[in-house]
Amino acid sequence: MGASDRSVPRRVIDFRSRPNTPEYLVALRSPVASTVMRKLGSPQPQAGTLEEWVAGFQKEGVERVVFTGRQSQGTSGHDVTNEYVAETALRFPGVVIGFAGIDPLQGMTSVRAVEHAVRKLGLKGVSIDPYGGNVAPNDRRLYPVYAKCAELDVPVVVTCGPLPFPGPRLDHGDVRGIDDVACDFPELTIVVDHSGWPWVTETIAILFRHDNVFIDTSLYMHLPGTAQFAEAANSIVPDRMLFASCYPVVPVRTAIERVSSLPFTPQALDNVMYATADRLLRKFRCY
Repeated sequence: MGASDRSVPRRVIDFRSRPNTPEYLVALRSPVASTVMRKLGSPQPQAGTLEEWVAGFQKEGVERVVFTGRQSQGTSGHDVTNEYVAETALRFPGVVIGFAGIDPLQGMTSVRAVEHAVRKLGLKGVSIDPYGGNVAPNDRRLYPVYAKCAELDVPVVVTCGPLPFPGPRLDHGDVRGIDDVACDFPELTIVVDHSGWPWVTETIAILFRHDNVFIDTSLYMHLPGTAQFAEAANSIVPDRMLFASCYPVVPVRTAIERVSSLPFTPQALDNVMYATADRLLRKFRCY
């Protein structure tokens, strides 16, 4: 079946969407974000309101989104506060699911930030960017944050990938470090952001090994080699992939079309676009 024969999924949950509001667009003014957008050919988003953001993704068939904050040494001065994430989630209950952005390299300050975000702000998960501190996801300095997430029973999203900008080494985005984290924290639910590309085969092996590891499809799912993800979802890991647009870096419609063009079976595509995320978010009492 060719890409032109594929129907767009009717129900969608977007596991990585952030509003194109002035409060968030500050994150895209960093040199890191600008380089990513240039290399991926992404258009510069226009600022809008929260209501316009929600109406925009709902127009594309997206029922719910996960909005992650950003706190990282590598994006200092371009961070998005967890208070803003929490306020947005409260404004759109059941539609916007808030995850806290945590800088994981601040020792006990990071651990307390997780506690505050979950207990006080009501956020439903944690998102970390190890590359921002020039460390790999299995760096032992991150382990207190992983332990706290496991203790509080919240999922953690870990940014991995090729990082198409100077500074962090490729090793800092290497998905293979997730294998160590999953082995050391079998009770922790881990979502690998940006799919784990270009380590496609290794990522599939990690999903096959660890029932507590998921990937999202954001940013790189149209690049060479990603058809293997569809082959895996059609067979050995049918319930471990989560659609994510990475809006406003990538338009929602573009992200949906890219994922839908891969050779998923209809059942596997439904799992990726909606069913797996729905089960996961319900498990963590997000709605």
